[in-house]
Amino acid sequence: MTLPPAEKLPLRIKIGHGIGSVVYGVKDNGFSVLLMLFYNQALGLDAGTIGLILLIALLMDAMIDPLVGYWGDKTHSRWGKRHPWLYASIIPMALCWVMLWHPIATTAAMQYLHLFIFAFLMRASVSCFEVPSLSIVPALSADYDERTSITRWRFLCAWSGGLTMVVLAFSVFLMPEPGYPVGQLNVNGYARYGVTGAILIIAAALVSALTTHNRLARLPELPPTHLAPRAAIREAAETLTNRPAVTLLTSSLFTYINFGMSFSITVYLLNFYWELPQSGFLAYAASLFIGVVAAFLLVGIMQSRTEKRTGAAIAGIAGVTISVLPYFLRLFGVFPENGSPALIPALFTLITVGNAFAVCATILGQSMGSDVIEAIQAQTGRRSEGVFFAGYFFVQKCATGLGLFITGTIISLSGFPNQAKPGDVAPAVLDHLVTYYLLVLAVCATASITAISRFPITRADHQRRLRQLGVTSAESGN
Repeated sequence: MTLPPAEKLPLRIKIGHGIGSVVYGVKDNGFSVLLMLFYNQALGLDAGTIGLILLIALLMDAMIDPLVGYWGDKTHSRWGKRHPWLYASIIPMALCWVMLWHPIATTAAMQYLHLFIFAFLMRASVSCFEVPSLSIVPALSADYDERTSITRWRFLCAWSGGLTMVVLAFSVFLMPEPGYPVGQLNVNGYARYGVTGAILIIAAALVSALTTHNRLARLPELPPTHLAPRAAIREAAETLTNRPAVTLLTSSLFTYINFGMSFSITVYLLNFYWELPQSGFLAYAASLFIGVVAAFLLVGIMQSRTEKRTGAAIAGIAGVTISVLPYFLRLFGVFPENGSPALIPALFTLITVGNAFAVCATILGQSMGSDVIEAIQAQTGRRSEGVFFAGYFFVQKCATGLGLFITGTIISLSGFPNQAKPGDVAPAVLDHLVTYYLLVLAVCATASITAISRFPITRADHQRRLRQLGVTSAESGN
């Protein structure tokens, strides 16, 4: 069995492939930042019920990821293993995204049902694109550092796509108009947001698939071996219980719980705790983007000076410490008051720096996933990119969904009112909201950092394993 060469890739390949992550960025920012706000505050549905529905839809989606990963590894076509999935998923993703922001029902019960159906279908269709897209990374190059570079571009593009939609949401779509004096409650704005996101999803997915088509989309040399269901389950379990895989998946679980919770609850915090004007949301999006660009550069520096696991642990500690500073400084009365000219610069400086370290840690973590593939191959004799990244993506989605559920639970437990207006929420309610949020954030961050610091693959381990496997040429048909 041949492996991809340990080579440097042309920049156009890394950027073009990375653009496909715009799809995930649009979806993830929509789910994490706006979906709860839309259905809870704009439509007036209960936040706890919304969180539960999203969690149930995600658990239903559990059936999809393993199938996509397994059948992706077994796909045998003239377009290779991954590209048939990439192309087939584009239109379903776009249609489901539009419908998620266009609830046609008028009763609360039917709106809950609408949310459940299209949240499930959107997640499932994104799985059919993102799992094959992630599986392409280890097939492009076996080089330890080049895989981090590929992952950096994926993250930069994902965040760029997601934050572009956030900026458009708060500067163009969610603006006051007749019948909707509060921009964040403008139902028509969410509808326009959905259509624009669908167009961006189609464009990004096509660019990404076409960029890697000539390089990877070809008939595999050998047809796959199809197993009986019990044997297939045993093979998947063997892939995902490899020690490096378990360590990385455990860390990713707690990382993405924090991401899902933080991004969904931040809209509430900016609106009601910090009482920011509309311009504050644009500053928030800008600060996140600056932080991602800083992370992109920071990863390049760290990967040449330290092991991935060490860099991820250091960046994770720095990220969570800086992220909680505004709340502790406010607690001790040394942070600018709401409405102060110094509030936005102080708040978003800390958000920018904290996000830069958090994203840096996540990039390094995801890059380790490609290194796990050869560890699994050395143990089992199989290259199982699809199965592993299906497991990784499933953990990521479960964790993000659990984060959303936690946000809904926190909002309910704190006694937060529906369709509230900034300045009208009781201070005690806001204190409870922040306290619950910081407790979950600290617990999950500690668990994630502890796990990633124990990741067993070093640069030397990876190089030795490649020599043992014999890196010759790109694997046919990936």
